[in-house]
Amino acid sequence: MALDLDTILPNVSHSLDGTGFIFGAGASYEAGYPLMTELTRQVITELKPDERAILQDVLKASGLTYDEKSAAPNIEEIADYVIEHRVNSNDLRCGQLERRLQELILERILAVKSPLLDHHCKFFDALKMRTFGRPRVVWIFTTNYDLLIEIAAARVGVNVENGFSGSTERFFDPLQFKCVTGELAGGRFIPNNQLTVKLIKLHGSISWVRQSSAFFENHPDSLNSSSSRIMVLPRRRKVVESLAAPFDTLFAHANRVLGVECKYLVSCGYSFGDEHINQQLLLPVLKANRCRLFALCENEPPGLASFKALPSFSAGFSGHTLLSGKSTAGGTDLWQFSKLVSLF
Repeated sequence: MALDLDTILPNVSHSLDGTGFIFGAGASYEAGYPLMTELTRQVITELKPDERAILQDVLKASGLTYDEKSAAPNIEEIADYVIEHRVNSNDLRCGQLERRLQELILERILAVKSPLLDHHCKFFDALKMRTFGRPRVVWIFTTNYDLLIEIAAARVGVNVENGFSGSTERFFDPLQFKCVTGELAGGRFIPNNQLTVKLIKLHGSISWVRQSSAFFENHPDSLNSSSSRIMVLPRRRKVVESLAAPFDTLFAHANRVLGVECKYLVSCGYSFGDEHINQQLLLPVLKANRCRLFALCENEPPGLASFKALPSFSAGFSGHTLLSGKSTAGGTDLWQFSKLVSLF
């Protein structure tokens, strides 16, 4: 079945207001960043022999072994097992392995020195055109650490609010999500006729750092190996970290926005493997019919089981399409970010 933009986002024919996107690793793949399987291989390959031995002990405790060929369990699942084993056994080696995994993931992201920005720039250019000269707000929620959204938006002149304020060193100020740019004219406030992207990075960013109890944003090239990056280790279950600052504030704001300011969602590159996002953010507003979600995935992931019966949920896969609970033959290639962008 050939999907069109009106089917995926029925509101955009008259306004971008209320529109949101959920982007996962797949939305950054065409720019040069690794998917979960490739990232897992890269990280595990870089582990030292003693670190591999710790990992083997952790997996063995759960009756598992790491499969080199399939890269399974993947890095999200491995992180869960490592942290669970640390809590249950009080094995201090697991804390060291946890930090090492995070370091290696950061290295792999930073290793992409010249990501391809074409598709993301085209995406923001297309959204700009759909503002039709009026002030519009689009929400983007992402689990990605990279800066593709921030850089591409800047290249095409789109304002991004990500919860930080300042110039060369930006400080965390979640009130920025509520800001509207404009001018005073004769005592009246007139919003600027432009597109504003409200960006909520649920798992942190390679440009975010912690200094004591404060949070700042700097260009990654200005940071060093001793910088305390604010990034949640990829996991299936991220409840504990997501309740810590600044993630608690970001998550709470996303919770307030969904179903109120953001009522039409499209996911691309998100595999629905994060139970915390699924159970606490998405499913409540979908079950209450306060938000509509259209998921685009190459294959149907196990994490969609709780979504499929909901009338507010639809999805497009490479082999079939699911529209409001009804499955039809014929798939789509819109799970590729470049293909989705071409619709706009």
